[in-house]
Amino acid sequence: MAKIVMRGNFSSKGIQYIINQLERYKTNLRQKAELLCRRLAETGQTVALQSINDSPLGKTITLRIEMSPKPDGCKAILVAAGQTKSNDFGVISTLLLVEFGAGIRLNSNENPKAGEFGMGVGTYPGQIHAFDQNGWYYWGKDEKWHHTYGTKATMPMYNASVAIRTQVAAVVKEVFQ
Repeated sequence: MAKIVMRGNFSSKGIQYIINQLERYKTNLRQKAELLCRRLAETGQTVALQSINDSPLGKTITLRIEMSPKPDGCKAILVAAGQTKSNDFGVISTLLLVEFGAGIRLNSNENPKAGEFGMGVGTYPGQIHAFDQNGWYYWGKDEKWHHTYGTKATMPMYNASVAIRTQVAAVVKEVFQ
C-alpha cells in the first residue's frame, strides 16, 4: 500500500480534519481486508472446484465460502462437505475419498497431508482391498457387482491451500495498490 500522509493544523478544526481522514482510512482498510479475504478464498474455491470436478464423486461434494468480519480485519473459510456413504465396514465422506483417495493403483502418490491427518490409502477402518493392484468388486445399491480400482485422490482442499499460499503476495499487491 502506498505511503499515506495526513496533514492538518493543530486547531480544533484541523484536528477534526485529521480525525476524519483517519476514519476514512480505517474504513478503506477494512474494505480492502475483506476484499483480500474474499479474493484469496475465491482463488482457493476455483482450484478446489477444478479438482472436485476431476473426480467421478465430484457431484457429491459441495463447496462454499464463509466470511465474517473481525475487529482487526476479517476471516474467510473455504468449506467443503461430501455425502456420507456406508458399507459393512462403516461410514465415510465422499470428500475424504476425493481428498485422500482409495486404492493404491490410482494413488501411488499420496496427499502430502495424509500422514498429518492419519488419512490416505489403506487407512479406512476395516479396509481389505486398498493395496489390490487388480482392483476389487463391490455389491452396489443397484444389486449388481461393480469392479473398481478405488478412488483417485484429486486433493481439492490441499490444492486450494497451495493456490492460496502461492497467490497471497500477488493478490495483496493488487488489492492494496
